[in-house]
Parts: sequence; C-alpha cells; structure tokens
Amino acid sequence: MFNTLYVRVVVTFILVVVMSLTASFYITFNFYQERVLSELEEEMIQAGKGIIRLQKAMGQENLEGYLAGISTITFNIALYSEDGEVKVFGRNTDEPMAAPSDVQKVLNGGVYRVESTEKRLLKNVTIGLPFQVEEERYALFLKPRIMDRIDIIKEALITVLTYVLIIGSLLYLVAAFLLVNPIKKLTALTTNIAKGDFQQIKSIKRKDEIGELGRSFNRMTSELTKLETMRKEFISNVSHDLQSPLTSIRGFAVALKENEFSKEQQDHYLTIIQKESERLAKLSENLLKLSVLENKESLLEKEIFRLDQQIKQVFLSHQPQWLEKKLELNLEDVNKVEITADQLQLEQVWHNLLTNSIKYSNTGGKIKVEVKEIQKKVQVIFSDTGIGIPEKDLPYIFDRFFKVDKARVRSGQGSGLGLAIVKKIIDLHKGEISIKSEHGVGTSIQIVLPK
Repeated sequence: MFNTLYVRVVVTFILVVVMSLTASFYITFNFYQERVLSELEEEMIQAGKGIIRLQKAMGQENLEGYLAGISTITFNIALYSEDGEVKVFGRNTDEPMAAPSDVQKVLNGGVYRVESTEKRLLKNVTIGLPFQVEEERYALFLKPRIMDRIDIIKEALITVLTYVLIIGSLLYLVAAFLLVNPIKKLTALTTNIAKGDFQQIKSIKRKDEIGELGRSFNRMTSELTKLETMRKEFISNVSHDLQSPLTSIRGFAVALKENEFSKEQQDHYLTIIQKESERLAKLSENLLKLSVLENKESLLEKEIFRLDQQIKQVFLSHQPQWLEKKLELNLEDVNKVEITADQLQLEQVWHNLLTNSIKYSNTGGKIKVEVKEIQKKVQVIFSDTGIGIPEKDLPYIFDRFFKVDKARVRSGQGSGLGLAIVKKIIDLHKGEISIKSEHGVGTSIQIVLPK
C-alpha cells in the first residue's frame, strides 16, 4: 500500500503541513506573546501605581472595598501585609500569586515582575508593587485577566489550524488523485507497449508537465509504431530480396542438372545464376555495411583530402556505364574544396548517387554536379534529368528497402539500400541531405557537410 506514489504523495503532504503548521504556531505565538506581555508589564506597573495613589486619597478604611471593586474590572489582586495576612480579590484566585520570598522583597520596597512558565506554554505575568498606609506596609500583586483571554485565542488558533489541516488534506487527496491518475494510466500503457500494443493516450488537454509527458508518450508510441512497421517491412523485404535470386538460382541449377541443353542455353542459364549470385552478394554487402554504420558511430577515420578530385575520380570509374547510355556530364561547377572527413565513406556516397543517376536516366540524359564552399561548410548537389520520383514517395526515399514503383526500377536489380546507406554516412558526418524531384523531369540531391 505504501509503495504507491499516491499514498506517498498524500502522506508526505500531511507530514509537511503538520510540521509546518506546528512550527509556525509555536514561533508566531511565542513571538507575539513576548511582545504583548512586555507591553502589558509596563501598563500594569503604571496601573498599580495609579491604584496606590487613588487608595491613599480614599483612606485606609476603604482599602478592601476599593481593591475588590478594581478586581471586578481589570485585575486579579492580592494584598499582602507585614504580618503575613493575604487578601485576594477577583476571579480564579485559588492559586497564590507570589511566593513568600517575592512578597518579602516587595514589602522591602522593590518592584518585581514574578514570571512563571506553565506546562501549557502560556506565561503568566504578575506584578508586585510596595505601598504604605500610615505606618503599615503592604505588597500589592496584580495579575491581568487578559491571560485567560490569551488562552482562548490560543485554543482558537489551534482549532483553526486543525480545520485547515483537515480540509487541506481532503482537498489534497483529490488533487493528488488527479495528479497521479495520468501517471497510472501511463504505467498501464507502458506495460502494454512491452506486449506490442502501442496504444496512445486520448484527449490530452493538460498544459503542465503531466500533459507534456503524455504528449511525449504519444510521440514515442507513434515512433515505435513506425519502427515496428519498418521492422516488419524490413523482414518482408529481406525475405523477398533473398528468396527471389535463390529461387532463380535453384530453379536454373535443377534445370541444368536434370536436362541437357545446348552450349548456348547452358551459358545463358549460368550467366543468370552468376548475376543472381552477384545480386545476393551485393545485397549481403549492403546489409552488412548498413549494420556497421548503424552500430558503430565512432568508426569514422577522418583525414584531409580534395573533395573535388574524389568526385571526379568516381565519375571516371563509372565511365563505361555513362558512356553506354550516352549521358552528358557537367562537372564545370565542381570547385576546388578541401574537407576533413572519412574518405572511403564519402566515396561510397558518390558511388551510390552516381549509380542511381545513371540507372534512372534515359539515354542521352544529363548529369550535373556542383561543389562549393559556403561559410565553413561544403555543399554538393547531384542533379539528373532521369525519370524522377513521385512526390508521394519522397518522404520515404531514404528508408531501408524502400523502392519506388516497378516502372522506376525496370531492371529489378535495386535493393532499396543505396540511399539508406548514403543518409547514414551523411548523418555520421553531422551533415544534412535533402532531395527534390519531379516525376518525369529529374532529381536533385543536396548534401551539406561540415568542412
């Protein structure tokens, strides 16, 4: 029971409030009590002197009646004589106001404040004043009735604070429930996520941290849903891309084994088997490459090299392919630029981009590359006049195994990993990549890298 957040929040609140209210009460009450009693003491001394002056004017025969009258108005009064006789006037006068030693000090002419601290916190202040009637000395002790009222005030404060605690605790029970309930829902949904159910929180209206947590949770489940979809598609695509060449290889191998063909037919079938084997090898290589890039972000071996020279060298290595399709190349805007990066990784990027441009360009098309330095960054733009990419496919073009419609991949040789590898390499270099394309017009890919 005490392991739940709700109980802990409520118990913590009650403990904090009880301690803070108790400490505040004692500190405040003591502070004002000392202040009130200090002022009261001075007023009592002045009042006592006034009582004595009035008594002298009235005469000894009226002393007791006079003191009895005064006691009904403001004070409890005790009158001590030299022979030890004490007369008390007022209410609640059962307890003695002063000890014999204090009485004797006052009889000897002193003015004393007799202070006693009771267990109930309140301090009782009693003032002792000496006076003389003819030849007889007296000690007059005064105790203010306001002390009884202070008791009432203290009890009222305790009552008020008790009700504040009770009402505040009840309200906090509701507030804590409203606070903890969304967290409990998140906990339940998190448990469901572990089971593969990526359900989102509905109707989040709160704008506080809990609301932000709920929105973050929904973003997380949305991304997990996409990731799960990608995982399933990945498995499906890998299975398909592996199964297709394996089926061809197995089928032609069985045909060659069980039938007799002419030398020309045998060479044709063996060529197909060779191409399918190369396709499998390329697919395995790309899968391994992508896996390494995704799991070892520290593998970059950076060095300074001429980026323009590297791109031109890549174009030379693909000369047979672009000559075969009679493509027109434009490298005039490839400016001299030095960059610090992983040379082998970036070379892979240019190979993949150029291969795509050649593959998806029509005979006699154009390929243009621009390289320039802009504010300590290097911008590379690959453009072609190929068949382009439909707008609906652009958001997914860098996803693994994503392929545009079959009309684009006429040869059926694409694995859908080339641009995914390009994107990962650029990300590892803290760069940016974007693509613009118009179906039937061409494609332009822009890469920005730190110099």
